Amino acid sequence: MRSLRAVSELFPRAREVGLTDAEVSESRARFGANRLTPLPKEPVWKKFIEKFDEPIIKILLAASLLEIVVDLFDASPLAGGIAIASILAIYITKIFVRIREQLPAILFGLALFWVIVSVAIGSPSYEGLAVMIAVVLATGVSFFSEFRSDKEFEKLNATKDSVRVKVMRNGGVQTIPLEDVVVGDLVLLEMGDEIPADARLVKTNDLSIDQSLMTGESEPVKKAPARDDDTSDGSEEMGCVFRGTQVVNGAGQLVVTNVGDDTMIGQIARRLSGEPDESLPPQKETHESPASREERIQQKLTISKSLTPLQEKLEALASLISKIGYTAAIAIFLALLIRGLWIGELRWPGTGEDSKQVLLASVKALLSYFVYTVIIIVVTVPEGLPMSVTVSLAIAWRKMSKANSLVRQLVACETVGSATVICTDKTGTLTQNKMTVSRIVLSGRVFENSLSDTGMSNAGVPIPGTPLYWLIINAAVNSTASLEQKNDKLLTVGNSTEGALLNWLQTGAWISSGHPISYVEFRTLNPVLFQIHFTSDRKRMTTIAKVNDRAVTLVKGAPEAILTACDKYLDIDGTVRALTEEIRANIHAQIAAVAGDAMRTLAFAHVEQSPDFPQNGEAIQLLRQEQAQTAMSLLEPFERGLIFTGFVAIRDPLRDDVKAALQQCRQAGIEVKMITGDTIDTARAIGREIGLIDSSEALALTSAEFNALTDDEVKAMMPRFRILARALPKDKFRLVGLLQDQKHVVAMTGDGTNDAPALKRADVGLAMGIAGTEVAKEASKIILLDDSFTTIVRAVQWGRSLYENIQRFIQFQLTINLSALAIAFIGPFLGLRPPFTVLQLLWINVIMDTFAAIALCSEPPRENLMRKPPKKRDENILTRDMLGNILVTAGFFVVVMIGLLLGMQHDHWFAGEELQTNDLPLTARQVTIFFTVYVFFQVWNQINCRSLTSEESGLYRLFENPSFLLIASLTVVGQVIIVTLGGQVFHVEPLGVEDWLAIAACTSSVLVFAEFARQIRLLRTK
Repeated sequence: MRSLRAVSELFPRAREVGLTDAEVSESRARFGANRLTPLPKEPVWKKFIEKFDEPIIKILLAASLLEIVVDLFDASPLAGGIAIASILAIYITKIFVRIREQLPAILFGLALFWVIVSVAIGSPSYEGLAVMIAVVLATGVSFFSEFRSDKEFEKLNATKDSVRVKVMRNGGVQTIPLEDVVVGDLVLLEMGDEIPADARLVKTNDLSIDQSLMTGESEPVKKAPARDDDTSDGSEEMGCVFRGTQVVNGAGQLVVTNVGDDTMIGQIARRLSGEPDESLPPQKETHESPASREERIQQKLTISKSLTPLQEKLEALASLISKIGYTAAIAIFLALLIRGLWIGELRWPGTGEDSKQVLLASVKALLSYFVYTVIIIVVTVPEGLPMSVTVSLAIAWRKMSKANSLVRQLVACETVGSATVICTDKTGTLTQNKMTVSRIVLSGRVFENSLSDTGMSNAGVPIPGTPLYWLIINAAVNSTASLEQKNDKLLTVGNSTEGALLNWLQTGAWISSGHPISYVEFRTLNPVLFQIHFTSDRKRMTTIAKVNDRAVTLVKGAPEAILTACDKYLDIDGTVRALTEEIRANIHAQIAAVAGDAMRTLAFAHVEQSPDFPQNGEAIQLLRQEQAQTAMSLLEPFERGLIFTGFVAIRDPLRDDVKAALQQCRQAGIEVKMITGDTIDTARAIGREIGLIDSSEALALTSAEFNALTDDEVKAMMPRFRILARALPKDKFRLVGLLQDQKHVVAMTGDGTNDAPALKRADVGLAMGIAGTEVAKEASKIILLDDSFTTIVRAVQWGRSLYENIQRFIQFQLTINLSALAIAFIGPFLGLRPPFTVLQLLWINVIMDTFAAIALCSEPPRENLMRKPPKKRDENILTRDMLGNILVTAGFFVVVMIGLLLGMQHDHWFAGEELQTNDLPLTARQVTIFFTVYVFFQVWNQINCRSLTSEESGLYRLFENPSFLLIASLTVVGQVIIVTLGGQVFHVEPLGVEDWLAIAACTSSVLVFAEFARQIRLLRTK
């Protein structure tokens, strides 16, 4: 890490006023941008090869190789023998060489080679080639789906670095993206910020940094300014800070010394990429291994791809169905084996028989049994079930991002839909966060819009010593906010309440219309010596500034906290008077009146210190430690004897859509609880205005009242509990825990550093994208880009839609699985075998697993979605209505397809002119019709599965989902192409236009049947 002296030699004024635009360009050209080398990704080719290692693909490869070997033996025993020897050689090689992961891909290459050989010797293995195509098709679809999912994750990872940084450039404060930070930048820090690059501190004010990312230690570390010539750079150094660590208390300024890959986190990222990095120092003062630090940094730099609870649940369901499918396949194979031995399909050559022909016929029969079991496995095993969740999550993430919900953990897409309680902040979430000073009360007098004729100003300049003078100094100096001009707009950088005060000064403070009062000038004339920032516990911010060569304590905060600390007040003419109980009561009444108008109140006070008061921050901190707070007083030694200046009322308009969104939550069975730092009167006024306090039973409590209650008492009143005022961060944490004890799924909003524990504890932590600190964002699962309550409601809607779409796919998948398994079981007892080839089955499987997943998981949210109660944590994903649909529709398929197969095999329905196709008991035309009927049934059934209840038709608003219609159309087009051009490979022949129309019309009967069944169930429930 470079020293401050080294940076100052390049940029002499960097630590005082920051860089100029020219110096920024020079620094970037010399030291590079603040971007990290992306973490290594698995090569695309390796991901593709891994797809061959899936159970279904292995089974298909085995079937393919067997088919090819038998065909080669039929054409040339020598070629067949060599093929068997090559397969054995590969398995022998596996014993001595580690090729387990590559084995399926090697076998695929071998199968492809022998298919080419079969073509070369004039006896092409069409069935083997068909299975090869099936393998390519299956692996290709699976690979493409995962590839798209990975692309979505890359987009999601890109959002991890969307951090804004406050810097001094060109003599003013600017906010810039983290990646635009350069060496030499002067960065302003306050509580909740994330350190944007490795740097050395030049100013600190009670600054504490969370360095757990680097050290693994959760305890924050106190920091102090670095020496100019200090070159040490360990995490234990007081003046060093590192990229990715966070400010948990205090404020400060730093000068950036290293950016991008040259930072500590960048060097570790290079190590993760496999690049040697000798410059990376070892960890110190920690028992953790370097690997654990690397794991923390990898977690910091990437989005977790761990399975969500729903994915785990569906994988378990898929595993159960797979076991049933495999067991059924083995049982059917054994039954066919016994039947083959019984009827003589499998036998040893008899006397006078051609041994080669008899054995080859037996092997072919045995192979046909194996292929039949493969058919059962391929159709039954729902390997697309977990993939449907991935597709749905990706779609939900994309939709939620467009709706201003930036999802940081994919599990949140799923969980937010199950939320039963939303605990929301007021400012910026229910309100517009457009704060303006609307009323000022000084010495008991109320002022609105004008202070020019009060005797406290002269020619637009405040008269020293008056309440207005001290109010302006307090608003300008006792603040960490700034104003930034961007795109012809004046934007607040920092706290929005402080921003309202600065904007009030910018407009002339009601005494100088059109002539702004410069807060920058006031800060220059009255330099800050020491600051204690606002916390929810203290409810005030304190700054010691040098005013007219005298140390003055400036305090602003909650009126009750300020008034308690004051024993005097300032009259209009600047006279200091005793704060009697009568005057104090009058001020409280004025505050209550303002709060009743739903406005936030902020009180101000000051006190001049003695001439011998310390004049620098270190000495003041030492005084503070020497005169530590006692149990009798929560005031700092320099906060005693405060003089009350007055208070301001700040109005923040409600969002126009918040009432409707709140009503929508109630219809959806979601409780809403408002948690605010405002007074109880302001909170009640807001609650009544938005409809949250809608009855005499609705409860609004202060933090003190809330903490006076036991857990059981709070739980008992939870259904009536609507508002928590003057809330502390620990109140949020406790409330989340109590709600979760009652089996609620809790969504909690937060914007401050101290909100992080509650955000982490909540089922879904929602951080404010505009007003939130980086610490709060890091602790959250979703970031609200517009801070709006309506965005939360939309996120809930998309989360519920995701759950329903997965239910739709499960309904579709299980209908096919159940019907296919039933047909496979019943068929042999009736002397029937479904005439599917493996390649036909793979096409059906692609429709079932991929096309259907994309089509059904792209369904938009239903209108009635937010009129249903939330899903319970342990609720079965298979509902009674779904089971009814599955059983009824599967039964319809079984009856129709078995009946069609019986008619084709015994009564020669649709036989055409041929007698049979190869070894199949049906003609090519019959096979084609049976295959097409089955596919068209699935296309129509996708429409059926759009409905999850008896009340809704599958046709409901069908044409409002173009993605569904496109995928269904592509399925039909694909079937037409296969039938028309598939020929011998697919064992099909072209159909006429009349055939297509007849099949489409007849298979649509499943729609009519399903609608009829729904109406019957609906009548029975009524």
